[in-house]
Amino acid sequence: MDSMTMRLLSFAFSAALAVARPLPAQTADLGAGIALYNARRWSEADAFFASAAKAQPRSADAALWYGKTLLAEDRADDAEDWLSKAATLAPRSSECQLWLARAIGVQAQRANILRQPFLARRVKTTVDRAIELDADNIDARELRWQFYVMAPGVMGGSDEKARVEAAEILRRNPYRGGMIAVNAAGRTKDKAAAERALRSMATEFPDSLAPVSSFAAWLADNGRVPEAFALVETYQKRRPADPSALYQIGRLAAVSGQQLDRGEEALRRYLKLAPTPGPGAPSLSNAHFRLGGIAERRGDKAAARAAYELALSLDPRNGQARRALGALK
Repeated sequence: MDSMTMRLLSFAFSAALAVARPLPAQTADLGAGIALYNARRWSEADAFFASAAKAQPRSADAALWYGKTLLAEDRADDAEDWLSKAATLAPRSSECQLWLARAIGVQAQRANILRQPFLARRVKTTVDRAIELDADNIDARELRWQFYVMAPGVMGGSDEKARVEAAEILRRNPYRGGMIAVNAAGRTKDKAAAERALRSMATEFPDSLAPVSSFAAWLADNGRVPEAFALVETYQKRRPADPSALYQIGRLAAVSGQQLDRGEEALRRYLKLAPTPGPGAPSLSNAHFRLGGIAERRGDKAAARAAYELALSLDPRNGQARRALGALK
């Protein structure tokens, strides 16, 4: 599977860990912990929600947010326990069922071949329940689409069911449905179809960074680096207050080896402007990882090593930084 496809297929799980919708009856005194969660201060959020869940044993909100935090910390087994409790306490909550399905799904991705079918069935049953409770839960529908795409036929995967689910998502939410179409085009390895889908989304939603950055990444992957920079520059002019555009310029420099000085300057500006990136924004760890890539492009291994180590100190789960550091000779 090529890098474009892997990047596109991963969006449902990765985005899910960064942004979360609260339950309608969210407990007011969980606000401080939710702020820690959204700032990706996982250890502090863990301590907060562990205390809250103990103090409020009948609170579905406390159990839900503690489970989300454990999942963000890559503790899917423990997360499942708390998300299952949340689903029990709030049996009509589509959101609780969605997050429980996510925790089971992470375990399924890592399980041995004997355990995977059992976990796959549980993912499908749980996400089906989330959609049954709220047919407009687009996050749940995206997860079910991803299940149909990624699971083998014997575990319930189906291209036809994936197409039906994609159509339902598009009907309910043109933006999210369009991103699904981008994913589908990337999976076929049909470059012309992928470019049409990406260009259409970037044109239709010029103020949304996700389609712009996805198209820029695709252009860079296909050797069209000047076009990729131009696309991000156009977005930056439209949305000068969005610091994420600075990160995208740095990312393009790191992956392409072009405009390295500009890329480094953009990343350093990003680090100053976004000391605590909000939900969905590139993390500070990833910004330092990209600075390491730029240093490595210049042949400065000492600076690259320092940047990768800093990225890992900020987020020990940054697999890209860990692999880059290991590969550095």
